[in-house]
Amino acid sequence: MATYKLEISYNGTNFHGFQIQPKNRTIQGEMKEVLDQLLDNYDLSYSGRTDSGVHAKSQIISIKSPYQLNTKFIQSFNSLITDEIRMIKCKKVNENFNPRFDAKSRIYKFFILNKSKEIPFSKDFVYFINKDLNIDELNDISKIFLGEKNFQNFSKLRSNQTPIRTISVSKWSKINSKFVYTIEGNSFLHNMVRCIVGCQLAVIDSKVTLEDLKKSLVSPSDERHRFMVPSNGLHLWKIKY
Repeated sequence: MATYKLEISYNGTNFHGFQIQPKNRTIQGEMKEVLDQLLDNYDLSYSGRTDSGVHAKSQIISIKSPYQLNTKFIQSFNSLITDEIRMIKCKKVNENFNPRFDAKSRIYKFFILNKSKEIPFSKDFVYFINKDLNIDELNDISKIFLGEKNFQNFSKLRSNQTPIRTISVSKWSKINSKFVYTIEGNSFLHNMVRCIVGCQLAVIDSKVTLEDLKKSLVSPSDERHRFMVPSNGLHLWKIKY
C-alpha cells in the first residue's frame, strides 16, 4: 500500500477534540465516516490530538491505501464532509512516513483581542479580554518558557508521560488589534499551551509572580497551575518535518 500525507484544516468549535470518541462528535470521527465511503481499505495515523474546541490551520494525517489518491480524492472528501473540516493537500510520501514521530516541531498560536474591539463573527477563534496588554511586558514573561523545562504544573499529565519538553519559540506579537502568542516545541502536553498563556496573563494581573512560575518550571510542586484560557483562541498552526 502507498502512503499519503494529508494536510487538514478545521474549526474545532463544535467538536470534542480530534481523537475519536464513542459518544461525542470529533474530527477523527467525522473523517472516518467520509473515508469509509471513499476507501474500503486504509490505515490512518495522525500527528497528534487537539483538545475540545481547539482549531487547526494545519493538522497532518497519513493514510496507507492501495488506491491512488489525487486531486479528485480531495474534492470528493471535501464534498462529503462537514464544512467545518477541509482537506488542503494530499501528497504521496515515503512508505515509512509517520506524522507523529517524524515531526521535528509543532507550532501553536493563541489569539487575544481587547473586548472593546470585539467582532461578533470572530468570537469562536479569539479570546476576548477586558484589559489593555503591553507587548513588551508579555514578551519579558514569555522568555521563561524557552529551552528544556519541566511542564508538570502547566498540564494534565497522562499516565507514563514525561513532563519535560523543549520550547524553541515563545513570543508575542501584535497584528492590528490582536495580540498573538506563538509557541514552538518538540511536542506538547494536554492543556499545556492554554495554561502557559493563562499563567502569563495571571502575572500581569498579579495573581502569581514571575518568580513562582520560574520555580515551577525547574522544581514543580504537587499542584497544577489553575490559570487556564479558553480553547477558542488556540490554533494548531504548523507541523515541521
